[in-house]
Amino acid sequence: MREFLIDIYYFLLALEPRYKIVIFLVIALLISAAIMISIVLRERSRKNSIEARERRIKRQVEPIIQEIVFTEQDASQFKDAIKKINRIVDSTLYRRSNMNILNELILYYHRNLGGEAFTRLENLYREIGLKQIALENLRNGEWHVRAKAINDLSTMRMGETLFEILQYTDAENMHVRNEAQYAAVKLGGKKAMSFLNDLESPMSEWQQIRLLDQSRKFEYELIDHIGPWLKSKNDTVVIFALILMRHLNQYHEREQLRKLLYHRNEKVQEKAIETAIELAYSECIENLYEVYELTKNLRVKTAVLKAMGELGGSKEAGHLREVLVSGKEYELVMAAAKGLKRMGRHDVLTGYRENELSEKGENIVKHVLDDRI
Repeated sequence: MREFLIDIYYFLLALEPRYKIVIFLVIALLISAAIMISIVLRERSRKNSIEARERRIKRQVEPIIQEIVFTEQDASQFKDAIKKINRIVDSTLYRRSNMNILNELILYYHRNLGGEAFTRLENLYREIGLKQIALENLRNGEWHVRAKAINDLSTMRMGETLFEILQYTDAENMHVRNEAQYAAVKLGGKKAMSFLNDLESPMSEWQQIRLLDQSRKFEYELIDHIGPWLKSKNDTVVIFALILMRHLNQYHEREQLRKLLYHRNEKVQEKAIETAIELAYSECIENLYEVYELTKNLRVKTAVLKAMGELGGSKEAGHLREVLVSGKEYELVMAAAKGLKRMGRHDVLTGYRENELSEKGENIVKHVLDDRI
């Protein structure tokens, strides 16, 4: 053997450098492949072990959960059931992992059941210790762990954790604060929406939709004042307040709505104009003229022309006609033509002298008057 190794050694020494490099690379690749194979096998073994443990726990725990959910039990029977579950998930090495499996199992049943089953599952969630684990994750976990904990607590209707969750409605991490805001409205209803008073971080459009959708599940018409939110320094809160104003038909906030037509943020201006249209707030027409002259933003100008078509009368028809004749931007000319059609002023759209309209204007009028559109 020794002689064989010596022969190989001298053989390698005698090789040209390029062959030595090739052999070295082949050996390195073989070693890397061996390491990768061992890692894959180890991970597969670990995954199989986790899946087997999960199947075992579910197989043993599900009958107990079903018995709790679907049958009447007194206090002693309920405590016995909890002891059985604790014995199943108890483990020196894997208790945390086993509790996560149990957590997902209870959440699954909670999402798919209702009525008395809800209350029983929520009591089980508290008594088995899952609520406390979620609170610990909320206080000490990474951002994704905190977001999951908030979602779990709100799903399981842990109303007593509302104060703790409210601490994260303006969290630095977007996902944590989004979950906290949604959970706050879900658990606390109207009163919990007070977090909007001091909110500094921006709210995405999707988050606004989520909060609005959740607010519809309680008597959100009882939200009797949104004035502070309309005056917020956080522009996204102002936009959300305008959305609520439309859905709540809060006409008593019209003066603040009038002021928002001049807001420094053009997105707020657009939303204020849309709200004025939805509330049929025709008294703001004169303000809309001012906004049209002051702004250079095409989207805002277009929104104003749409509002004139929805809320205006003969004077506004004249203004829209003027834009149609002399407007240079395609968007404005199109908005003016649609506004006239919306007002039912076909006489204005068709009553032009020869060559009064540009070729672009004529094409837009033909497009707008086409009944197929």
